[in-house]
Amino acid sequence: MSDIEDFFEEIMEHDHALAFVGGIAAAYVAKKIISSQATKDACTNAVSKVITAKKEAEEQLQNIKDNAEDISVDAEVKDKKEVYSE
Repeated sequence: MSDIEDFFEEIMEHDHALAFVGGIAAAYVAKKIISSQATKDACTNAVSKVITAKKEAEEQLQNIKDNAEDISVDAEVKDKKEVYSE
């Protein structure tokens, strides 16, 4: 075996240390990603879209309520006309 293969075999024997170092590396990379301006911009855009969708959904729900109320009032008026016309 070559020296490089021996070196990697020796490293692979310490799997707990590799997991620890891998965890540190993952945390470092995650911190860099989270603190980047591109990530902040993407999150801001996502939250903005969610807020816009929420407002649109609330408007649609209000329209549905208004339409249901109009239908209910129309039905009551129709019922009253039928009762009084007989």
